[in-house]
Amino acid sequence: MPAKTIKKLLLSLIVMGILGSFTAGGTYALLTGQGSNPNNSIASGSLLMDNTVGAGSACHSQSGALNINTTCDTLFTSGLLYPIPSAAEPPLPASTTYAFANVTIKNSGTLPETFKIYMPSCTYAVNGSFPAVSWAAINPCCPGTASGALPAGPCTSGSLDFIVQEYTSSAFTTALSACVWPVSIAAACTFQADSFGSFWSGHHDNTHYLSLGSTPLAAGSSRYFQIAVAEPTAAANGLQGQTATFSLYWHAE
Repeated sequence: MPAKTIKKLLLSLIVMGILGSFTAGGTYALLTGQGSNPNNSIASGSLLMDNTVGAGSACHSQSGALNINTTCDTLFTSGLLYPIPSAAEPPLPASTTYAFANVTIKNSGTLPETFKIYMPSCTYAVNGSFPAVSWAAINPCCPGTASGALPAGPCTSGSLDFIVQEYTSSAFTTALSACVWPVSIAAACTFQADSFGSFWSGHHDNTHYLSLGSTPLAAGSSRYFQIAVAEPTAAANGLQGQTATFSLYWHAE
């Protein structure tokens, strides 16, 4: 083959090699893409609750490093109850015929919350100032806990009434048509005998809550409840001179 022809072929091969290299490089660039989403962050919300009894100061659920506070205000300390009809409506009383407290529960966190309540303890004792009597004492906490952990004393029907009634505002003048306890109905609560002990029996620990509804409460909003205890007219003499001491826990989730 003449030298001139060989030189042309080598030039052709060199050119094809260059074109081949260029084509491969161009294909790699077209099939590769890259983007970035920098500086992403996420923050958790908070489940906090304020508990205010009457005109008292708000008690925050957060206490120290825990979101549990067992030192909120006492609901009431009056141990003197006068019998009332067991079906009486529970308006804000003009005179003290039963013990009651108005409680404001506020969602002080940043997340929507639902609420539950329970009564972890109920004990009874004879009022020390009550004279000696011949009748047997009636345990006002009866029927007591489901586990049977009861203080000594017979369980007789006709014991204390207990209601949890929700109101429309902090004025506590208009009851919602939605009773929480003793019967969850679309109407105002009415007193029922034995509903105090029944509440403790059914809602005595953090696995036996009483739900206050499934609709979440928005952050910064409040709900208003009246807690009341009364002595029914059907009460036996054994309920006289007794003192019931109990705790009520509010739970947000």
